Amino acid sequence: MMRLDMRHWEMFYQVCLCGTLRQAAQVMGISQSALSHRLAEAERRLGGAVFERQGRLLRLTPAGEILVQQMQQVLPVLQRAEQDFIQRQQNDSVTLRIGVAAYNCYHWLAEFMVALKQQAPGIEIELIAAATHRPLQSLLESEVDLVLAPGHMTTPGVEAIALFEDCLELIVPVQHPLAAKKRIDPRDLETENYLTYSRTTQPGFEYERFIRPAGVVPGRLSVVEMTDAIVELITAGFGVSILSRWAVSEALSRGRVVAVTPGSGLSLQWSALVRRNEKSSAPVRQLAGMLQTWFQANIPAQAN
Repeated sequence: MMRLDMRHWEMFYQVCLCGTLRQAAQVMGISQSALSHRLAEAERRLGGAVFERQGRLLRLTPAGEILVQQMQQVLPVLQRAEQDFIQRQQNDSVTLRIGVAAYNCYHWLAEFMVALKQQAPGIEIELIAAATHRPLQSLLESEVDLVLAPGHMTTPGVEAIALFEDCLELIVPVQHPLAAKKRIDPRDLETENYLTYSRTTQPGFEYERFIRPAGVVPGRLSVVEMTDAIVELITAGFGVSILSRWAVSEALSRGRVVAVTPGSGLSLQWSALVRRNEKSSAPVRQLAGMLQTWFQANIPAQAN
């Protein structure tokens, strides 16, 4: 049996957010005295202090920090459950929040939304841009319900559902000398301005599989955090980059840039990441299944 009630957990959340009992009490709409008694009751039930006073401010104790870290993962899930229930009661629909990791590419979305509306009109989608840079954390903290992710993003508590096979290609301007090649060697990058969306290397991507094993360092490294911006810079002749072919498929189909195969080829698996504890009947599982079916039917002609 749990020792604390939901009102205690909500109190911890507000005190951490506000820093003082007075401000937390104002936010919660109760008196400071009542909140002080609630805090004392919670600490009595737990058998130890959650906060320690530093003047007027309250700071978490070491044990309190562990408690609150777990709370911050659980409360959003409960809040989301309430929202889903109320939404279902009102209009029999549910809104699922999704993000795309590593590449901010949404050229596929409109066509998929048409299929989604026909097959599952009760499911709506909300895009969360923050998940691009912190996909696993966003998923585990319930900021998003599903992440489209390239490569091998695995962590406890997360399940990867395979969507389609892609590849990494060197993307260059149309008139670039490397555009005439069928394949490139890592050393071809030694004199290039290499555009990347992150200085942090990711498992399964070009640096780990193609560049580093050859002991090569690109002539210059420029960080550009948006895939669309990278494509625009490449088109204008300001650099080259190794990117997901599918992510830049529109620019390739329009002839704005050229794709060249790195070495013997670099395959790239795209997956739908969901929390492992999602039930088989959960709407997000239905969405993942629809994404899998749709991508397998529509992507081969684009990615290959």
